[in-house]
Amino acid sequence: MTYQAHVVPESFLNKWQNTTNVMADIFEVPAGLIMRVMPEEIEVLVSAHKEGNPYEATEKARLNTGLYCETVMASRAMLHVPNALQDEHWKTNPDVALNMISYLGVPLLWPDEEVFGTICVLDNKTRQFHTKYVELLWEIKKSIENDFKVIEQQARLLASNEELIEAIARQKRDADQLQRANEQLNLALASVTQMQAELLRAEKNAALGALVAGVAHELSTPIGNCLMTASTLQHLSQKISGDVDQGITRSHMHTFVQTVQDGMELLMRNLGRAGKLVGSFKQIAVDPSSMPRSRFNLRVTVDTVCAIAEIRSSGYQVLNLIPSDIEMDSYASAFGDVLSELLDNALRHAFAGREQGAVTISAQRLDDGRVQLSVRDDGNGIAPEDIGRVFDPFFTTRLGQGGSGLGLHTAYNLVTCVLHGTVAVESTPGAGTCFTLTMPQLGSARLQ
Repeated sequence: MTYQAHVVPESFLNKWQNTTNVMADIFEVPAGLIMRVMPEEIEVLVSAHKEGNPYEATEKARLNTGLYCETVMASRAMLHVPNALQDEHWKTNPDVALNMISYLGVPLLWPDEEVFGTICVLDNKTRQFHTKYVELLWEIKKSIENDFKVIEQQARLLASNEELIEAIARQKRDADQLQRANEQLNLALASVTQMQAELLRAEKNAALGALVAGVAHELSTPIGNCLMTASTLQHLSQKISGDVDQGITRSHMHTFVQTVQDGMELLMRNLGRAGKLVGSFKQIAVDPSSMPRSRFNLRVTVDTVCAIAEIRSSGYQVLNLIPSDIEMDSYASAFGDVLSELLDNALRHAFAGREQGAVTISAQRLDDGRVQLSVRDDGNGIAPEDIGRVFDPFFTTRLGQGGSGLGLHTAYNLVTCVLHGTVAVESTPGAGTCFTLTMPQLGSARLQ
C-alpha cells in the first residue's frame, strides 16, 4: 500500500503535544504517541514528555518490519496487545526491543479516508486496558480527525488566497487596472478572515433549505388535491347554477349532491393530512417552556399511550413490562409523544407486510438517577445502510406510502431538547429493532 505524508502546521503539533501528555498521564503509561505514515517509513510525529518514554519526536522507522502500528494502519481497526512476550505473533516485533510489551492503538484517517497514521499508548508491563480507556482513545482519535478537517480547510483557503494574489499580480501589469486589482486583493483577504464563520452559516442555510424543500414536497400533494377538488366543485357549481334556470331533474340534482359530498370528503381528508403535516413540522423546533412538567407513574403512562395507539387496534401485541414503582418528575406529554411515534414507526415499518408482531416495552433505573426505557419489536428490522439516518428529518423508506420522514426526527428532538436524554437504535434485518431512551428521572437533571 502506498501512503502519503500529510503536512501539519506547528500550532496543531503544539496542541497535540498537550493531548499526548495528558493522555499518557491518564493511561499511566510512559509512551503516548501520534504516528505519521510516510511512503517508506513511519514517523513519531508527537511523543509524550514522560519519564521512561523511549520514543523521540521526528524519530522514524522502516515499514514492513512488524510494528504494532503497521497492523493498525493495514486493518484500519483498533489493536490491543496486553503482553507481546506472551503472544507468538508479537513477541519479536521491533517495539519489544525497547521494552514496550503492551500496546493499544487506533488508526487516524484523513478526511479523504486515507490513512494518516495512528494514535497509541505503550507500556513496559502487562496492561489489559479497561473499556473506558478504549472509549477515551476513540474520542481523542475523533478530536484529532476533526483537526485534520480544519487543517485541510485552511490549506484550501490558503491555496485559494494564493490564486487570488497571483491573479491580482497579473492585473497589476496593466496600470489602468491597478486600483481595481488592489480593491479585489483587499476584498479577497477580508473574505479569507471571515471564511470560518461563513462555513458555519452555510451549513445552517443548507439545513434550512432542506427543511423548506421537505415542507414544500410533503404539503404539495394534499394541497394540490384540495385545489383540484375545489376547482372541480367550483365548475360544477357554476354549471348547476346555469342549469337551474332551465330546470333540472331529481336525478341530476342527486348526482350533483353526491359529487359535492365526495368532493368535500376528499377535501377534508387532504386538509386533515396537511394539518397533520403542519403539526409535525411545528414539533421539529421544540420549545421546552411550552410543555408542562409533572409527576407521573411510568408504567401507568405507558399503558395510557398504548391504549389509544393505532398499533394495538391494528391487532399487534404490545407488552408493558415496566415495574410499577418507577415515578417520574418530567414532561409526560413529551414522553407520550415520543412513545406514540415509536409505536407508530413499528406499525408502519417493522410490521409492514406482516399479520403478526409484538412490541415489548421495558424500563430500569440506572445508578446515576436516570431511567432507561427500551421499545423492542420483532419486526422486519432496519437495513444497515439506513440505520444511521433514521433520525434525520424527511428520511423515510416509505416515501409516497404515508411516510413523511418526520416521526423519528420529532421523537429525537423531544428526547434531547425536552426530556434532556438520549435515544439510540439497534437493529438486525429480519430480527427486529430496539429503541433505547435514557432520560433523567427528575426533569430538571441534565446529562453530564
